[in-house]
Amino acid sequence: MANKQYSLQAVKAKYLESHPNIPEYVEFTIDDDSKTVYRFHLPLFQTNEEKRAFNEAQKADDEFQLAKALLGDQYERFDAEGGTVTLLMLLLQQAAEDLTEKDSEGNPTQR
Repeated sequence: MANKQYSLQAVKAKYLESHPNIPEYVEFTIDDDSKTVYRFHLPLFQTNEEKRAFNEAQKADDEFQLAKALLGDQYERFDAEGGTVTLLMLLLQQAAEDLTEKDSEGNPTQR
């Protein structure tokens, strides 16, 4: 029997299709009146570069470094427009919670 060859992009596409409530990106604005939409990959879909920066920021326990890792080139504008790292961390936490459902007994499960 021959080995099956997989395409990583096809695996990703199938995952997104079978998990329609899990977006590839988290999109947000600083406030309701803001025209600028920021976005970052969910950790599940980060590029290698994003994942390395994210992991280094977590090891350093530095929320500013983590915000820069999440937003990349968008960080300077985010900061200049009054975005706060604390609220970005709350958004990241909310996005992580959205990836977890609860069973009938209230225990977390993966979607």
